[in-house]
Amino acid sequence: MNPFIDAKIYRSTGQVTSADYSQTPTYAEPVVMRVQKQAVSQSDIRHLDNLNLQGVFASVYTDGNWCGIYRPRQQGGDRFVIGEEKWLVVAVPENWPDWTRVIVCLQT
Repeated sequence: MNPFIDAKIYRSTGQVTSADYSQTPTYAEPVVMRVQKQAVSQSDIRHLDNLNLQGVFASVYTDGNWCGIYRPRQQGGDRFVIGEEKWLVVAVPENWPDWTRVIVCLQT
């Protein structure tokens, strides 16, 4: 099991549409929280494969509730910055009143 580490978490606030109709995600100011980053499980990999997602994935355990892509609200997904790496929340397999496990994908 990996230790808890500090991460900056940016909550998605939606998006801004430019004059050329391109969309840029927007985020609230970051919150620094302790998180635990773990490898994804085999069942998580199957789930991501069924969603046709590819990339470098990790499971992150943290306090609070965080969101992946939520199209009805036009929110793009929360972002975690752990060290120098940026991770986008792509799935929320466990969402409890006081903690959440999210699956994140490494962004380039």
